Amino acid sequence: MQTLSMPHALKTRFLWLAMAQVAPAMAVHAQDVQVYGQLRLSANRIESASDRIHELRDNASRLGFRGSEALGGDLSALFGLEMGLEADTGGVADPLYRHSYVGLRHSVGTLAIGRLDSANPTGSPLYSQVTAIVSFAPNDAGATAIGTSILNARNRVSNAIGFRSGPWAQLEWMGRAYLRGAGTADDPEQSARSIDLGLLYRSGPLTAAAGYGKDDRAGGLRPNEFDDKWQIGVRYALGAVVPYAMGGVDRFHSDGTRRRSVDYWLGGAEFIHGPHSVVFNLMQRDVQSSLTGIRRRQQLAYIYRLSQRTQWQVFIDNDGVDSSRDKVRVQALGTGMRHDF
Repeated sequence: MQTLSMPHALKTRFLWLAMAQVAPAMAVHAQDVQVYGQLRLSANRIESASDRIHELRDNASRLGFRGSEALGGDLSALFGLEMGLEADTGGVADPLYRHSYVGLRHSVGTLAIGRLDSANPTGSPLYSQVTAIVSFAPNDAGATAIGTSILNARNRVSNAIGFRSGPWAQLEWMGRAYLRGAGTADDPEQSARSIDLGLLYRSGPLTAAAGYGKDDRAGGLRPNEFDDKWQIGVRYALGAVVPYAMGGVDRFHSDGTRRRSVDYWLGGAEFIHGPHSVVFNLMQRDVQSSLTGIRRRQQLAYIYRLSQRTQWQVFIDNDGVDSSRDKVRVQALGTGMRHDF
């Protein structure tokens, strides 16, 4: 029996045709997965009227996995899992995941569902504005946390769907809706809902932001839930000096013993010289639980960037807590390191 042999030139052409058919399919299913994280630790002295403690403290360390898959055309699938770590003890945060999402990205914008925060591709409409405007002293965690306390910028939420537009004339907008019920028979997930919206504008040295949030609950809002929230911010880079300011108002359900409207503001600047940075922040917030109390706080920090991934930090934080009460001031002094990988 005679075996028929395919000419070499025909074999070559057949191989190229086969590769041309297979290559797009391989490209469509190409997946990119990254492992990343941050370790943030500081040694602190915390002093109040009643106590003085020394501590080694974690400042929101994390380990994460994120990836994307090309789906063809201008569409990609996204996923992310980021765990909160307690680097000082070797423990983990509760809940374990800071965010956990799946999503889709297109030139029009990005959509994600799951547990969302400012580190997911759709951002956090309120907190992402804070990170774009304010320089932290230095981690916005632990003894220096201000983003979700003084500014009350909601960040990490569960049962959420978020959208972030593609940039249009240096402007982008973010929206997020989520359910806050406990998921029980007496308090189903949909019994409490919230929505956050944000606009972010970047043009050269200027960054500007405006945000809005609103809560809704069957049977009426609870004291710590707000009818609405408004905030604005601006940052402008003047060479080595970068001033910035944020302010807003939170309007809460009030029973007469709590404030209906809580005003807040923050002003500060970062001074940059090579690997050195000095951050100075002044801030004030009305105390919701007091009709007369005001919380005034000041921060000063020095940051030295040993490399693009490693920095040494020194900070001092003075928190008045509540002007209507005696002996509640808290002062913190600390030094530590942060490493990104």
